Amino acid sequence: MTALRDVEWESCLLPPSPDPELDAYLRRELGMVPRMAHYLTPCPWVVRSLAGVNQYRSLLVHVDPRLAEWIGLVVSADNSCRFCYAAQSTFLRIQGLSEARIQQLQQDLLSASLGRRESTALEFARRFSRGSPLMQWSDTEPLRAAGWDDAAVREIAFVAASHVYFNRLATLPALPPEPMEKMATRWWFGLAAPLIRRRFRVRRGAPDHLAPAETGGPFAQLVRHLDGLPAARAMRHVLDEAFAASHLSPAAKALVFAVVGRGLGAPLSEAEACSRLEADGWAPAEIESTLAHLGSTRLDLAERGLLPLARESIRYEPARIQRHARDLRESLGVPRFVEFVGLCSLANAVCRLGAAIAR
Repeated sequence: MTALRDVEWESCLLPPSPDPELDAYLRRELGMVPRMAHYLTPCPWVVRSLAGVNQYRSLLVHVDPRLAEWIGLVVSADNSCRFCYAAQSTFLRIQGLSEARIQQLQQDLLSASLGRRESTALEFARRFSRGSPLMQWSDTEPLRAAGWDDAAVREIAFVAASHVYFNRLATLPALPPEPMEKMATRWWFGLAAPLIRRRFRVRRGAPDHLAPAETGGPFAQLVRHLDGLPAARAMRHVLDEAFAASHLSPAAKALVFAVVGRGLGAPLSEAEACSRLEADGWAPAEIESTLAHLGSTRLDLAERGLLPLARESIRYEPARIQRHARDLRESLGVPRFVEFVGLCSLANAVCRLGAAIAR
């Protein structure tokens, strides 16, 4: 954890505003209320997504829960997300790992102390997070050579994508990492850890298939590639909620995905987003100009600031993007800003995931 405590981090952009109804939903679906939830309540679908794509919610069939936590640690470190890295480190401490062992996992990621299957999965997750170059299905061959079958490969990619998502949810609004960073040093932590461990055991999932009505909707091809995993329905639900929400215009939402898709070099995701714009009456030349210049007079003045920040979110320095996000929050207002954070985070996860799991 100390490796990221020196990362420059701005003061939080959002005030905590607990919502009893959303808290009840998270306790029912997830068994707990994640610390970040109270900062995101102005946009309820973003709060619900904290349970929707969370590995603790019966979503894992092939990936061992401990490996999923290591993937979260690796991805959070790659994105320099102090908040999520502290959270993942705390979960690992609750599971009985020492601080020294956590540091070792981070410092020698592919250490001989890990088996080949685990090391290959962690290296894949790190490269998936970096997105430069964007991981393709052909890049998953080392996973299959290490003994993971196709369904397991897709689940590993989903776990990595979920942490790409959570990292940006925490980093863009500069959620405060200090309480999580200090938690394991509290006098009561050693006493509470066994009780927390028993309460929050990961519930394993089972193979599951989409109903016909669930095979359409935004980014349907991505969701169909996950079919057979509980992750497919989880992604379907979060995508549907994100595109149905009303804080931002449909064009702004599609453009956020198109900008991230182009920036990552994810043509399938970019094409999906552009098709949504065309259905909304945008001409191809107009879309191209907007993506090239990261702006359009079709968007209102506040929404025009979304696209440069969406582009920056692909690979960023935390404090720098947080300063830019602060300016955007001032122009958008809090509810639209929180929705943008959710959409931008989701676009980064979806574009990376779509490229990695499509044959």
